[in-house]
Amino acid sequence: MNRKIRVSTAAKRMKQQGFTLLEIVVAIAIVALLAAAILPGLMQNKEDAKYSTALTQLEKDFPSAITRQVSRTQTCSATTITKALLLERGLPQTTVWNTAWSVGAVTSNLVTINYTIDSTDSKTASDLATALNATNNVQSATATGNTQIAVSYRCN
Repeated sequence: MNRKIRVSTAAKRMKQQGFTLLEIVVAIAIVALLAAAILPGLMQNKEDAKYSTALTQLEKDFPSAITRQVSRTQTCSATTITKALLLERGLPQTTVWNTAWSVGAVTSNLVTINYTIDSTDSKTASDLATALNATNNVQSATATGNTQIAVSYRCN
């Protein structure tokens, strides 16, 4: 009788605890398949959000800052329209891709902004140029490959 008790106690101690290697491998494989299916869509959503934000900046924020700066100085020139002065009017230091933007040519009635793009989507620059050329706030927009867009705004 004593022996039965010992065997059953030993059997309890030998009972499996945790997961087998096969169960862990199957779980990892399922997680990898789910990640492979979901991740590309999430990355594209991130690029789409950056595109929308860039379009808003270039369509509304930049012309608004230029207009406010011209209203303050009553002139449109290379000395009154600079990046530093436009930053004071509320524009961000960098683009939505965390790249630089700069003030290009400035004439008496036109300001050109060079906006650098670092997108994984190969059509971002051309799509931005097409969208901006259809708006009233932009004189012209030209894409250079998929790395930059030059946007000209009226100063008056």
